[in-house]
Amino acid sequence: MNTEQDAYRKEMEAKLEKVKADIRRLEAEVKEKNAQAQKGSQEQLQQLCERREQFKAKLEGLKTASGAAWQEAREGVAAAWRDLESAVRRAGTEFKRR
Repeated sequence: MNTEQDAYRKEMEAKLEKVKADIRRLEAEVKEKNAQAQKGSQEQLQQLCERREQFKAKLEGLKTASGAAWQEAREGVAAAWRDLESAVRRAGTEFKRR
């Protein structure tokens, strides 16, 4: 793997760690809510965790890809990251409103 690819993978792995921390923070917030608010929040957290796993799987694909396949994998990682980041942001906003 070349230096650019390695740097990109490390950047995305760092973002994954940040999202994991954000999700843990949101889980802690959910535990403080009443039962009705918890139900909707827990479902949303489950969706976040699923998106996180999808992002993680795409990121793993970067490790073995090369050439044109690496570029395609990178585009998939970038799209999965945008989706995950947006979902975490929305969840944080919604949890504050509940």
